[in-house]
Amino acid sequence: MPALFLFVIPVKLSAQDTEEMDDIARATMILDIARYVKYDESFADKEEFSITIMDDDDDFYWNVDGLAMERKFVQGKPIRVYLLPKEEMITNTQIVYINKKDDYNIKQILKTIEGQNTLLISEGYLFRESMINFMVVDGQPRFEANEELMNEHGLEVDELFLGNAIKTRDDWEQLFEVTDEELTEEKEVTRQQRIVIAEQDSMIQLQLARLKELGDQIMVKEKELEEKIKTLFTKEKEIQAKTGEIRAKEKEISVQKTRIMEQTTEMTEQKEVLSKQQSQISEREVVIQERDTEIKANEEKIAIQLEAIQKQKLVIIAAIIALLLMLGLAYFIFVNYRNKKKANQVLEQKNILIEKQKEEAETQRDQIAYQKKHITDSIHYAQKIQKAILPSLELFSDEIEHFVLYKPRDIVSGDFYWVDKKGDLQIIITADCTGHGVPGAFMSMLGISLLNEIINNRKIVSPHEILNSLRELIIDSLNQRREESEIKDGMDMTVSVIDYKKNKLYFAGANNPLYFIREGELTQYKADKMPVAIYDIMNDYQMTTIDLKKGDTFYTFSDGYVDQFGGPAQKKFLSKNFKKVLLEIQDLPMIEQGDKLNEVFEDYKKDVEQIDDVVVIGIRY
Repeated sequence: MPALFLFVIPVKLSAQDTEEMDDIARATMILDIARYVKYDESFADKEEFSITIMDDDDDFYWNVDGLAMERKFVQGKPIRVYLLPKEEMITNTQIVYINKKDDYNIKQILKTIEGQNTLLISEGYLFRESMINFMVVDGQPRFEANEELMNEHGLEVDELFLGNAIKTRDDWEQLFEVTDEELTEEKEVTRQQRIVIAEQDSMIQLQLARLKELGDQIMVKEKELEEKIKTLFTKEKEIQAKTGEIRAKEKEISVQKTRIMEQTTEMTEQKEVLSKQQSQISEREVVIQERDTEIKANEEKIAIQLEAIQKQKLVIIAAIIALLLMLGLAYFIFVNYRNKKKANQVLEQKNILIEKQKEEAETQRDQIAYQKKHITDSIHYAQKIQKAILPSLELFSDEIEHFVLYKPRDIVSGDFYWVDKKGDLQIIITADCTGHGVPGAFMSMLGISLLNEIINNRKIVSPHEILNSLRELIIDSLNQRREESEIKDGMDMTVSVIDYKKNKLYFAGANNPLYFIREGELTQYKADKMPVAIYDIMNDYQMTTIDLKKGDTFYTFSDGYVDQFGGPAQKKFLSKNFKKVLLEIQDLPMIEQGDKLNEVFEDYKKDVEQIDDVVVIGIRY
């Protein structure tokens, strides 16, 4: 139980205070009194204990609020202090405090809180005008309690609390006598104190004058400091502006660097394709030159033979004319006969020679035709072997929707694909070997056999580990060495593994990327810039993990599709057009997507020769 206060009686019954109590004492008394008030049953439903301070100034409010924050609770409920300037704003509060000096109408306040079960605490009002009224007597806080008024408003107060309060006019009169005697003594003390105060006041005036001088000096210093601060603030703004400009330029430089890197990469790819095409053109030019030389040699031989035959015909005609003209002359007949015989012998020899050369030419022609047919038959047989070791075009139709676009440039192909399933893992591989035709086909056969060894026998199923193992086996199989300067045979490859159980796609690539489309947005996952062969850079291949959702599509492919020349300007198809076509055909079933890609490729190529093998695999999850 908190301490209860003892008070001294004021001088008159109608004047409440000779002094004012301090704000801390007021706040303490309000919070202490709140502990002894009993409210009706509606108080149990309240979420907080509300104290309202009526005042235009918030000084006293902060004292009450600070003490409330220290005590936190009254009667088991958190304390909440409000500051209101007008009595009509009072509502739903447990205590209202007003002070006579603020000119509040206490009767109007009582009327406002009627029926609200609210305790009114006042200060400076007449006896029994309020429920609880504070006063200060002889420097000590006291209070009067109007129990009847509290009961009218449904409030009860602890008896021990009421025992320390001024409740009747007799209490006032008993205390008044003691106060009158003490007041006389206090007047004398007050007179002496006034003399001391006058002396102290003169000293204070001198100190105030000194303080004013110091204040003026401080104000000058403050103005100088303000000017310096303004100057610093201006410089800081300029620095911030320049910093912003520098950051903008840095961003712009970063964007330009990214664009330059992309353009450099594209130029490098184009240079590689042009290099391949130039080597192919050079090979064809050599073959054409050899064939032109053979044709020119044959044409010269035939021209010589025709010229000889023409001469022979002229000789025969001349002989016939001579015989007709010289029938009468035996000598000339004999001579002509002898010449004719010799001419016939020469002609016969020449005819024999021409026939022999004709037979040799026909033999060479038949031999070339036989060799061509033999080579073509061998290549067709190689095509059958290659098709036999390649997976079926249906691949894994029962598992997932897909298509395969496979277009060799020649009869056999240097591009290939490889598919298998291991438990919950679906493995899909597309590869582009060095060269095309028969050399490319040999590399593809080697690649397929090595993949069978790695995946089926060694049980390696992670994309990056498949590429690392395949590179080691190719280097070993082809006896490749770093110090050799010639072009290294090998392959570019994309390895994709679908985990049906975890709904994941694992990807690793050697030069060839993967295109992934979700909800109409295409994402390109780049490959490591290293072929599956001996190379200047021999780092481990990296694996990318992609979360899969129903309806996602992804595409793996060789570079034959995007590198094909055609169109009105006879230029490459390029990756950007390939991406555009993929986005346009997303709503089609996968089989129809493959047909559409083939149609676009053929329309673009038209009469231009296909420059490289093509393989594209599309999969919808």
